[in-house]
Amino acid sequence: MKLYPAIDIRNGHVVRLTQGDFSRETVYAEDPVQMAAQFKAAGATHLHVVDLDGAREGSPVNIAIISSIVRIFDGFVQTGGGIRSPEIAQNYLDAGVSRLILGTSALTDPFFLKKMVELHQDCFYVGVDVKDGAIALRGWLSVDTRDPLEVMVRLAEEGVRGFVYTDISRDGLLSGPNFDRTEEVRHSVRVPVIASGGVTSLMDLQQLRERGIDGAIVGRALYTGDMNLSEALSLLQGRS
Repeated sequence: MKLYPAIDIRNGHVVRLTQGDFSRETVYAEDPVQMAAQFKAAGATHLHVVDLDGAREGSPVNIAIISSIVRIFDGFVQTGGGIRSPEIAQNYLDAGVSRLILGTSALTDPFFLKKMVELHQDCFYVGVDVKDGAIALRGWLSVDTRDPLEVMVRLAEEGVRGFVYTDISRDGLLSGPNFDRTEEVRHSVRVPVIASGGVTSLMDLQQLRERGIDGAIVGRALYTGDMNLSEALSLLQGRS
């Protein structure tokens, strides 16, 4: 299982939102590029980077910062937020991003999704953010009332190679992930699933791995010190 330290960018800073609420924002660092360098120094080989401004605006806002992160990190960087056209996707891939995380457009625009499957099938996952049983869209500002699991199963059948599954009710609360639901998603879609939202402890990582989850995104717990990155990497690499 891969561990993805999260760098969420808003107004040029590293922030975390509580339960996806932009009014409940905590700034943890001024410089996202420096934060990526710190994660690299601690041994991280994968990063999850989100352009929160881009998610709200519907087009990239922080692509220059993300490009700088890719250059200094020299590892696997996946990114999302405002990627809603094949041209924007290509710009990110040209900048060296390893994987795109598509949200709103992949879930609401069948033509866009079809083009992405045709052009970049191995270079993107779809991010499904779930709040109160509904899919949150457009930077968590609106919802799609279709059943999230049914949507994910259909998308996998249409060629999506993996998902980032976020339980917004757990996000930023340090309360642990929704293990049962995440495991249900993994077994239903039959493609890789990365868990996000509430991952707080080494025990959380161990449980996710035992349930067959392919990756975990960790944000606030790393910034507050509730999880030590080096210890977490050692656990997942079998050194402890």
